[in-house]
Amino acid sequence: MAGVFHNLPESAQAELHRRLTRSWGVTFQNSMFEGTSESNLDSKTVRVIKSGKLSTATGSRPDSEAELLKSALELSGYGTGVDYEFPGLAEYEDIELANPEVTKLDFPEMIEIGDDLMQSILKIDPNISASASVRTQVVEVSLDNSNGFSGKYKKTVVSAGLGAKYIQGDDFLRFGEFRSSWANDIDYEGLKQDVIRLFEWSKQTVGMTAGTYPVIFAPGEVGHLTRPFIASLNGKAVTRGISPLEDKIGEQLLDPRVTLVDDGTLPREVSSAPFDREGVPTQSNVLIDQGVPKSILTDLETARQLGTKSTGNGSGQGPMPHRVILLPGEQSLEQLIAGIDLGVIIFGTMGAWTGNPFSGNVSGTISLGLKIAKGEIVGRVKNCMFSMNSFKHFKDHLIGFSQETKATRDATYPYVALDDVVITTG
Repeated sequence: MAGVFHNLPESAQAELHRRLTRSWGVTFQNSMFEGTSESNLDSKTVRVIKSGKLSTATGSRPDSEAELLKSALELSGYGTGVDYEFPGLAEYEDIELANPEVTKLDFPEMIEIGDDLMQSILKIDPNISASASVRTQVVEVSLDNSNGFSGKYKKTVVSAGLGAKYIQGDDFLRFGEFRSSWANDIDYEGLKQDVIRLFEWSKQTVGMTAGTYPVIFAPGEVGHLTRPFIASLNGKAVTRGISPLEDKIGEQLLDPRVTLVDDGTLPREVSSAPFDREGVPTQSNVLIDQGVPKSILTDLETARQLGTKSTGNGSGQGPMPHRVILLPGEQSLEQLIAGIDLGVIIFGTMGAWTGNPFSGNVSGTISLGLKIAKGEIVGRVKNCMFSMNSFKHFKDHLIGFSQETKATRDATYPYVALDDVVITTG
């Protein structure tokens, strides 16, 4: 890569980021096989820092690195002002992220998996319109700069989704689940069971009165609740002076059961990486430790402004977490449900986070919510909304976290039970 920077002016620094992605998959829609798809993308981005300004040029044509460097240099006079340098030579730990068996996953096997997923739902009720997908990615990333950093890694991702639509008269129900893994080891049986259970719980509708109730949020919805913490512990928010947690680092802000971690170093996780987009080795960052805010996510720019070191969360667009983990609790989901006399468990929302995350307020329409009565799920609620405040509810109204956790592509969350959540009906 040194040749790419051969004609670089002495006053400039340059960086070349390259991402090669091969993707292939199968899709089923409306209870029928829809087709296969395959793509190959070679994306290259050159960034230049010259005279304190950052400029960027991106392309995908073969052997276009020199041309991109020339374009970035020509644009440098119009770049964004920065006060940091690209990192030099750095040691990083290799992380096991690529499973060689994934490349052997071909269309016939993927079609068989997808069809089996779809048929598992159709057996329950022929009126269901089922959908399924199986997709694989092989990603190779390299990063080199003129200051001496050079790194590369490879990762594999297998993802599968199973969903359905169910229409009875004017009642429309949509439900589903999604899984991903670094290998072809997804628990497909567990995926089917979770979706079937959702349907069995949801096919009957029940009434719900507006009020304040205990609410359980499924793992797929917990990201809405943690967003105020992630946003407030972001270096960009702190440097702009808009973070409500800027002066609360080290204070007992939340319930002691709340521990929130960002970790980019975990092996066999699809969101891990040995180094970030800027060439800084990733690390495990404890954001909130037993209710106490501990650290702020930074990239090169925000770390320089705050007088600290980058936490390895550079994304090219500000600090970003790698994998957000909310540590689980001691009760099972069944126990959490059994402990609620009257409340709701939410599996799907729409329109959540239309407001300001720094306020902590979270609200949205409940697209898939189930009523809990006397410790049992009795049916699906319709035309309901929820509202709460993460700063307040994770401090004073936390019932507990489940032992069970579920992983999305970039987070791992338990079920979260909170009291005094406002439910409105319309």
